Amino acid sequence: MFAAGALALTAACASESDSDSTASGGDGGGTTLQVGILTAETGPLAGAGKAFLSGARVAEEQINANDVIGSDVTFELEEQECSEDPARCASAASQMASDQDNLGLICCILSPVAGAVKPQVIQAEMPTILYGATEVGLAEPPYVFRTTTMPHTANEQAAKTIAESGVESVAYVVMTDNAGIVSQAEAFKKGFESAGVESLGDVGILAKQTDFAGSAASVMQKNPDAIVVSATQAEAVGMIAALHDRRYDGQILTGETIVGPGVYQSNSEALTAVPFPVYFLASETTPEGEAFVEAYEAANGTPPDSFAAQGYNAVYVMAAALEAAGENPTRESLAEALNDMATLPDTIYGEVTFEDGQMFAEQSVKIVNYSAPDGEIVLWQGADS
Repeated sequence: MFAAGALALTAACASESDSDSTASGGDGGGTTLQVGILTAETGPLAGAGKAFLSGARVAEEQINANDVIGSDVTFELEEQECSEDPARCASAASQMASDQDNLGLICCILSPVAGAVKPQVIQAEMPTILYGATEVGLAEPPYVFRTTTMPHTANEQAAKTIAESGVESVAYVVMTDNAGIVSQAEAFKKGFESAGVESLGDVGILAKQTDFAGSAASVMQKNPDAIVVSATQAEAVGMIAALHDRRYDGQILTGETIVGPGVYQSNSEALTAVPFPVYFLASETTPEGEAFVEAYEAANGTPPDSFAAQGYNAVYVMAAALEAAGENPTRESLAEALNDMATLPDTIYGEVTFEDGQMFAEQSVKIVNYSAPDGEIVLWQGADS
C-alpha cells in the first residue's frame, strides 16, 4: 500500500483537456491518467512476464484505492501483449505512442526488446520507464528512464560474499549473444577480482541452447572452486542442471534470472542452495514492501518475487512522476518530472536515488537461495545452507 503522504502528494487533480497527449476526462467527471504497458504473458518469458505484470496491476489498484494522484483521478494501465519479441514490441510501442491518451509507457524485460522500443518512444517524445532490461546505456533522459534495480551492483556484492567463503579460483559460463548478460558477467568478475580470486576463464553458451553437457564438461575441466553461470532464465537453469548431473561439487553462483514461478520445481535438486542476489525479498523488506507483499498475496495467492517487485516499483515511480507533473499533465511535463526526480523515499526498496535516468537501490541487495523442499527463497546462510 502507498503510505499516506509517501509521495508528498498534494491531491493534484489534472483537469479535462482537449489538447494532445494530456490527461483525458473520465466517465464520472473525473480525470483518467493513462499509461501504456507492454506485457509478456505468453512466449518463452511468460513466467517472468506474468510476475512483472502482476506486480504492476497491484500498484495500479493501490494508486486508485488510496487516491495517490488525486481523489477524482483514475490511474489506468493500457495493456498490450507483445511477448518480449523485439519486432512485435517495437510495433506495439509505436501504436501506444500514436494513441494520444497514453501519457507514458512501461515496458521491456529483455535488453534487445528495450533497444527495439527505444527509437520509437524517443521519436514520439513519450516518457518511458524500462522495468527489466539491464544492458548498460539503455536509459536516455529525457524520454527513457530505468527503474530496474540493476544486477551489476548486486552481482559484484554477491561475488565478494562468495569469495569470503574460501573460494580461491573461479570460472565463468556466459551467454555471449546477450549484451546485458555479458555486462552482468563482468560485474561478477569485478567482484571476484577485487577479492583476489583467480579467474580460470570463460565458457560461452548461446540463447536458446538446450544441450549444456559439453559446456558443463568444458568449464569443469578448468577445476575451479566456484563456477558463475550468467545467462537468461532457461539457459541458466539448464546449465546449472548440467553441472549438477556431472556432480560438480564446487560452489555455483548465478544471477536473479533464475527467479520465477515454477523454476525451482523444474530442477529442484540442482537449484537448491545455489546463491543469487536480489533487491527484494518478501520476508526481508521495508514497511512499504510489507504492505505490497500483503496486497500481492491477497490478489495472487503467493508472495511476490523480485520481478513482481520491479513491475510494482515501475508503476509506483510513474505515479510519483505524474503527481509531480502537476495539474493536467502532458508527455512533456511527465518527462520533465521524471528527469527532475533525484530521490524517492518510502519505496519497497527504501529510499532510492536517480542519476542520468537510472534508479539505484544498493542498500537493499540480499544474497538468497531456493531452499528445499518447497523452493522458498531465503537468505543465503553460506555453503552449507
